[in-house]
Amino acid sequence: MKTFLFTLFTTAIAPFAFAQEPDKALIRVKYAFSHVRDTTNRENYYRENMMLIAGKNASVYLSYDKIIQDIEAKEAFEKQKRQQANVETPTFVSPPKKRQSNSMEIFYFANRHKFIIKEQLVAFYLTEEKVEKIDWKISTDTRIIEGLNCKKATGYFRGRNWTAWFAEELPFSTGPWKLVGLPGLIVEAYDEDAEVSFIFLGLEKIDEKAKPVRNPSNDYTIRKIGSSNVLSETEIQLPPDAIKATPEEIKKLKETRDKDPKKFLQTQMELVGLGSLKQVSPGKNTGIPAQMPVFNNPIERPKSLHPYP
Repeated sequence: MKTFLFTLFTTAIAPFAFAQEPDKALIRVKYAFSHVRDTTNRENYYRENMMLIAGKNASVYLSYDKIIQDIEAKEAFEKQKRQQANVETPTFVSPPKKRQSNSMEIFYFANRHKFIIKEQLVAFYLTEEKVEKIDWKISTDTRIIEGLNCKKATGYFRGRNWTAWFAEELPFSTGPWKLVGLPGLIVEAYDEDAEVSFIFLGLEKIDEKAKPVRNPSNDYTIRKIGSSNVLSETEIQLPPDAIKATPEEIKKLKETRDKDPKKFLQTQMELVGLGSLKQVSPGKNTGIPAQMPVFNNPIERPKSLHPYP
């Protein structure tokens, strides 16, 4: 598997085939995401705070909880780095995660009708997905959500019937997750089975005169940990050092990670030039395997439901 990883890396490190020019980030929107992952326990919702960063032609949807975790991890690593300034081979202890978060980021490029899914398994991996047009039906129903005048739309997408509330006063044809294509920002959305919802938590406008924060493509220093810089960035852009992969390859990588996390991590660290770093994991291994949560209800379901008439 190590050979596979290096082959994948060396063949895909060239500029990404569908590289996109950076788009100016204009707004950041927060959502409360909830999802019934286990249909045998419908009272137990998975919950996570998410963020959508949008510009005129592009957007990216990612975990706000992970952003905060990465900022905390960055601060912890910087502190450890200062404390070990004179140590030849420093060791770094990752702070424990307070809660689960999603590492996936969904880029949407409206002018190319593409989703680019970014995942970080230490190295960054990108997969391409065509945008499936949603046949939205816009009704005359209106609501005011946190001061925004919103219109109602319904549509069928990936096995679910969705209701979306969008604000035309915010001219961004995007929304949370992969719900896009309305003439205004999707402020709130939920499926008819009450299993998945995105609830608006507020937004902030980004100063159009702010200068972009740029990192060298080969810079895997502490200041670039995960999504720790997202809240200071002013552009929406794909990482130039990402590895192009297929969904099948990503699946194999995750299976390898789950079988031998330590070896997988070491291989990934070597890919990004950090193979000399010594990793120290907090806590002790009790020898008792962790119980995997039941996940029988993905957001994207088989096409078993009938679309709206």
